[in-house]
Amino acid sequence: MVGYVRLLVRFDPARLEEVMRGLKALNVRVVARALDYLVVVAPPDVKREVEALPGVVEVVEEAVYRVAIPVDRKLEAFMRMGGPLSPLALLWSLRVKQPERWSTAEARKAVGADVAESEGVTGRGVKVAVLDTGVDMLSPQLPPVPPWQGRSTVEGEPYVQDVNGHGSHVATTIGGKPLLTPWGYIKGVAPDVTLGHFKCLGYVVGTGSNTSVLRSMIDALEWGADVVNMSLGSDIKPEERHDTSRCPLCRAVRALSEAGMIFSVAAGNSGVGYASCPGVAPESITVAAVNSSGEVADFVSRRHPQYIELEKPTVSAPGVNILSSTVGLIDAMEWMDGFKLASISGTSMATPMVTGVIALWIQYARSRGYRLTYRDVHECIKMGRSWDPDYGYGVIRYEWVKDCLRR
Repeated sequence: MVGYVRLLVRFDPARLEEVMRGLKALNVRVVARALDYLVVVAPPDVKREVEALPGVVEVVEEAVYRVAIPVDRKLEAFMRMGGPLSPLALLWSLRVKQPERWSTAEARKAVGADVAESEGVTGRGVKVAVLDTGVDMLSPQLPPVPPWQGRSTVEGEPYVQDVNGHGSHVATTIGGKPLLTPWGYIKGVAPDVTLGHFKCLGYVVGTGSNTSVLRSMIDALEWGADVVNMSLGSDIKPEERHDTSRCPLCRAVRALSEAGMIFSVAAGNSGVGYASCPGVAPESITVAAVNSSGEVADFVSRRHPQYIELEKPTVSAPGVNILSSTVGLIDAMEWMDGFKLASISGTSMATPMVTGVIALWIQYARSRGYRLTYRDVHECIKMGRSWDPDYGYGVIRYEWVKDCLRR
């Protein structure tokens, strides 16, 4: 609606009916509800009147979230040259391509997934929700997606099909079946997990809002997710401090963590001095990326004062030139990797590695009569290790859960 804004109205649950009457009197339209927020469409000049309504705690304006891969400039240039159908853009994409490809079948060894598989631990029985750009419904690495395992909260895009490719890459890194490519095999960290695909980023380039992400978080809860992968974020600048007590996504991470879910979240890709939301949520497992030599990637958001205070990133994982399945725009940009293949970098790529390991931990713990909470996962990561502002508590390993459960 032209001239209107979207707002998240946080309300006192005991006074919901009173708040609804007040909004109706102001001609403010309620379009959705998530936790203790009402998503409304309103003229910009009524925000103060909404804030003053009895039962309203606060009003938060819509924020933009995006996929956590450091390709903004490349994508901008690629689209400026004509996009996927332009020969000039495709040739330029070849020119800037990094020669290294680190296949998921190899990268998974850095986190001990091969050790887990030798013990029969492959993520079976664990439900992992991927909050992203959707999924390739015809991915050669993934089984067909039934309706109850896919849902979109992106306005104007009711389908879960991925047209960006980011969500497909993330999902196959977590749970992709083995696939032979021209560069060798690719394979997910936990190939037997049950994946749920919740599309909250869209519009080809992979952007969304706190509303779409928040609603997907609720969808993941209703689906019964054990682990949630959020390879997305919104930058927090060096001079800014993020109020996690007022941030809708940080509050949702806290509430849903207490409800039993575990959140694996990208640290961000803006480099030294920056942080990212919801990576700044205290309850999240916040993930940095390392290259094949084990060095932290230059692009990782880290050493922000609030990250240091919270000891984030929490952990690291492979996230540079990770080769896995994709589709759509990323497939076109990385066409030299092959059809439906791309080697891309970002804390987005490291996060599903950690998500996969957490799924392995959950299966291992269940086999021994334990139910892991987010607090347990934090303890397993921290036990016997010191924190570093670049690497967190180190590159995560499957074996850590064994040491943790022995104590």
